[in-house]
Amino acid sequence: MLFRSGMFCCMVLAGLAVDAAAQSVPETTSPLIETIVVNGGQPTSLPTQIPSTRVGITAADIAVNINAFDSEDALKYFPSLNVRKRYIGDFDHAVLASRASGTGNSARSLVYADGILLSNLLGNGASFTPRWGLVTPAEIARVDVLYGPFSVAYPGNSVGAVVDYVTRMPQRFEAHTKVASFSQDFNQYATDDTYSGYQTSIEVGNKHGAWSWWLAVSRLDSDGQPVSFANKLASAGTVGNSGIAVTGAIADRNPQNRD
Repeated sequence: MLFRSGMFCCMVLAGLAVDAAAQSVPETTSPLIETIVVNGGQPTSLPTQIPSTRVGITAADIAVNINAFDSEDALKYFPSLNVRKRYIGDFDHAVLASRASGTGNSARSLVYADGILLSNLLGNGASFTPRWGLVTPAEIARVDVLYGPFSVAYPGNSVGAVVDYVTRMPQRFEAHTKVASFSQDFNQYATDDTYSGYQTSIEVGNKHGAWSWWLAVSRLDSDGQPVSFANKLASAGTVGNSGIAVTGAIADRNPQNRD
């Protein structure tokens, strides 16, 4: 009896000790960690394992250094690259040219927007220009240019250069408006005049959860100077009074140095 009683007392004391130890340890809860967002900078949107020169500019560079009326103006100061713009708003003949391809070879360079082809490969010439109007200057995040023939990574038309516009979507509500004007004097042959124009644009965007939207409206009104002159060889004229009399003709030599 004494032995059993002693065992019972020991068991009771041990139980009390365990309960006391459990009560002395404070309850621990998992710490709350706020959402951490990591944005990885994109050095270029073009392949990096190609031994070639790559040049890129960001939206901040465009805003500070370039007076961009349209998307092709973003390429204005790239080395060994030229967009054949005869006047502000020239979309029909704004051909991209590089050191390896001239302005008459529009199909020898490629223009993309977020990997979507903007180049017009239905022909090769001054009238087959990229669809520049599908990108507005306000939505450009960066522009990357890859020089040289690298048809392994891109189609064979990339012999001149590859241009990729990287666009952006708003992360919060934003609204922009722009009003710009321009003017120039022109004096050649019998033309002496001033040509001017203006551009107005409004951009509004916002983000709601995982859904973003962007609305851009722009109007460009430009009066350009004469870009070509009608000419006729003097040797093709009619001697005497049998021809059709004209006024305003100016004697000169054409690009082939012919009268």
